[in-house]
Amino acid sequence: VQFLDLHFEKWDTDKYLELSHFLYNNYVQALQIIERYSVELEEFKQRKDLVDADFLKWRDEESEYLGQVATEPTADTIAVAYVENFEKLKHAEVMYSSVTSVPFLTYTPTNFTHTSGLNAATRHHSKAFEADYAAALRRYELQLNVVADFERRHDIRQRWTPECPEYTTALKYFHERRFVRVVEELEGLVVQCLFELSKANLAGTGYKMRKYISKAITHRSAAIRSALEKYNTLAPIQHPPQPVLDYSEVVGYASLGEFSLLKYSRYDVLAKPWTIPENRDMATKYFKVTRAHEEILRLNVEIRWLAHWIDHDDNKIRSAIILATKDPLLVAELKDVYAKHHRTNNIHRQRLHKIYQLPRFTGEPLPQAPDPIELEDGSCLDSALGDVDDDD
Repeated sequence: VQFLDLHFEKWDTDKYLELSHFLYNNYVQALQIIERYSVELEEFKQRKDLVDADFLKWRDEESEYLGQVATEPTADTIAVAYVENFEKLKHAEVMYSSVTSVPFLTYTPTNFTHTSGLNAATRHHSKAFEADYAAALRRYELQLNVVADFERRHDIRQRWTPECPEYTTALKYFHERRFVRVVEELEGLVVQCLFELSKANLAGTGYKMRKYISKAITHRSAAIRSALEKYNTLAPIQHPPQPVLDYSEVVGYASLGEFSLLKYSRYDVLAKPWTIPENRDMATKYFKVTRAHEEILRLNVEIRWLAHWIDHDDNKIRSAIILATKDPLLVAELKDVYAKHHRTNNIHRQRLHKIYQLPRFTGEPLPQAPDPIELEDGSCLDSALGDVDDDD
């Protein structure tokens, strides 16, 4: 337990000492990002006649596209379900019509007995016919109610017919649904993989981010292999047959234009501005600049909090020393604690001063250092402790 206590005490001290260093580095990094990319972004926007809202639009369109290829569109799901129910209704109607196509049952004298009317075989045949008729009628009425309820729930005011363009399109998709979903799954995975590869090669990408992207690419590659196997199984049996793709070819694409399936995508992804490498690069820089401005606003708050805290921390221990002047042992211990805290806080003050001196610092000015506190014997507390700032 003692070793654990020492470990976490040292860990707390180290983390506290690094606070101002962390704030300074982040502030400098944010200012460098703004300085490095702002001019380039303005030139790009003027050249392409763009505004900031265009970058936000590209981001939303990309997010929407990746969400669409990940799941089947709701409109397609509804259309397929309606066509499926309608096909079941047509089948039930055909079965019912086949049962009612014979208008009369005919009997011959051989179908009767001398005492009890129809013989057993004829009665059994008659009951079987009636049962088939009743079952076909029930199935037809039930499916008719299912279709009517579906139309009511999805606000379909006019029932589709085989001649309707919507019905023809939905029926074709119904028969090709499995293959279409596999193609869109493969499409989404390849597009995400290409985007992740482009991020991994960006200058300035941190080690942790590169490691995260590497894991994502490995996971995506396994998913691509699985989706590609499904595609290659279904492609030859389509009408007309579709080309079989090789895994090494797919994962070797360097740009979206090389992925031939995207040319036939329902989303027309190759025509989207956010798929152009230059646009994607500038959009990345735009969001970096935007986040850098947000980071500066947050750092101004954190810097002020730290500045107030180090003064509060010093004053709190100094006040405790004054209250304990009648206990020399306690005062000695408190002075030792104060010396350690004050030395660390002075390091923070020096680093905060460096932040205040940055040419584009936008926070509040440097606060006043705490006033010296006199002891009962008239000596100054900081003088009594000695110069604790020399170690900085």
